[in-house]
Amino acid sequence: MRARPPRAALLPALTTLFLLLLASCGPSPALQLEQPLDRPSVYRVSTTAESWFSGPISDLEAATDLTAVFELTPASDGAVEVETLYVAASVGDSAGDPVSLGLGSLAGTEARIEMDPPGMTSGVTGDRGLLEADVPLVSMEEVLATLLPPLPQEPLRADDNWTADVPVAFANLADGPETRMRYVLTAVDAADEEAQVGGYELSTGPKPFTAQTAGGEVTGRGHVDVEFEGEYVLGEGYRYTGRTEEFDSEYLRLGGSSYANGNLHMRRTTTTERLSPAEQFGLDP
Repeated sequence: MRARPPRAALLPALTTLFLLLLASCGPSPALQLEQPLDRPSVYRVSTTAESWFSGPISDLEAATDLTAVFELTPASDGAVEVETLYVAASVGDSAGDPVSLGLGSLAGTEARIEMDPPGMTSGVTGDRGLLEADVPLVSMEEVLATLLPPLPQEPLRADDNWTADVPVAFANLADGPETRMRYVLTAVDAADEEAQVGGYELSTGPKPFTAQTAGGEVTGRGHVDVEFEGEYVLGEGYRYTGRTEEFDSEYLRLGGSSYANGNLHMRRTTTTERLSPAEQFGLDP
């Protein structure tokens, strides 16, 4: 029978194994999430916006699908220049069939995203034709303002979080307060220098609502819910982000006096993808 090695001989090996296990259980490496400033990036934004109004006489539905491609060129650590490469949108008619909107003239229009502090969008300026484009249920200015999600100002490890204010999700809520978001670094892959980010809305107070209808101005208030997910690559920025926003009315008022007997629900889903050079082929305006 084979002799068992002396216990003293096993101690160095066991100690080494224990130290390796202890190291593997240590804190994840800290990452500094930053927007790259050394080269342009091209992003495709896909948005679906829907609204439903249920009332005592009739129910109304509306939907808009938007696809836009933007080239972002860093101008400094506090600004990014934006060129529109492609925009297309459609709305649903009374039968639910898509009807294309004439937005081809927006190709080549430009904007500028201001950031203060770096990594936090503070404003958008540019061609009014782009920022004020007539797209039902979608604000192009808000699309650009949320194109670059807020980034933390210090290095973070897995499960660390940061907060930031972002524009409201829907154009007819634009006069209300911004939405306070909490972002969480949910996972870190140190080997591939990648991270997963989640986010959710912290604001609990109701937001004012206003809309022009054939029967007059409808006002009211309601609650907004926002969820965010993102895939971040160190040195490259976000590779993908997804954002879902919903609004449910608390009450509606028609003409500034009487209450409207109905409910309004709005939903918007947006995905943003950074395109590879092959995916950018043929996109020059």
